[in-house]
Amino acid sequence: MNWQSITAVLTVPSTENLWQLRGDLRAAGTPADSPLWEILRQFHDFLAHLAAGAEAHQYSQLASLMDIGAVGGVALENLLQSNSSEELWQKFLAGSISEGLMVLASRQYVKAFKTEMGTVYQTAVWFLYDALWQLSAQTQPELSPAARRQHLDFLMAPIHDNATPETVKIALIGRLFQILLLTHLAASRKP
Repeated sequence: MNWQSITAVLTVPSTENLWQLRGDLRAAGTPADSPLWEILRQFHDFLAHLAAGAEAHQYSQLASLMDIGAVGGVALENLLQSNSSEELWQKFLAGSISEGLMVLASRQYVKAFKTEMGTVYQTAVWFLYDALWQLSAQTQPELSPAARRQHLDFLMAPIHDNATPETVKIALIGRLFQILLLTHLAASRKP
């Protein structure tokens, strides 16, 4: 087993590093029914959606900033083309309203990012909850289902909390994937 690919996933989680680990696990003969495959797939999906969403967010931010700049351009154009102060204010008001609405519309794309990412987080957390429940049931069979649920709900609470910053949610989900991955890797290497 190539420990470099495991180290890479733990230090720089990326789709590329997961791809490398996947190949190493295949080459090492990891059984097809191992839970590692689903963990890798879900972790990969999370990181891929995160990267795509972040790129789309950057484009939306840029478009929004360009729209804001356009408002100033329209105002300047109206100022330069006006023959009277009354005409200037009429053009300025009309231009400001239409351009302002355009800016508001473009800002909605930026807000949509948070909603889109919320779906990505919830999909990942849905998988993690079940996977961690199974792991807990295997490693702590004496724990009651009510206590197991209480522990997992507490662990997942920051991800469900709207006040938690996006970066914290991402880091927590990523860390949970890493812990789950490491735990199953360690279990698969025991004699």
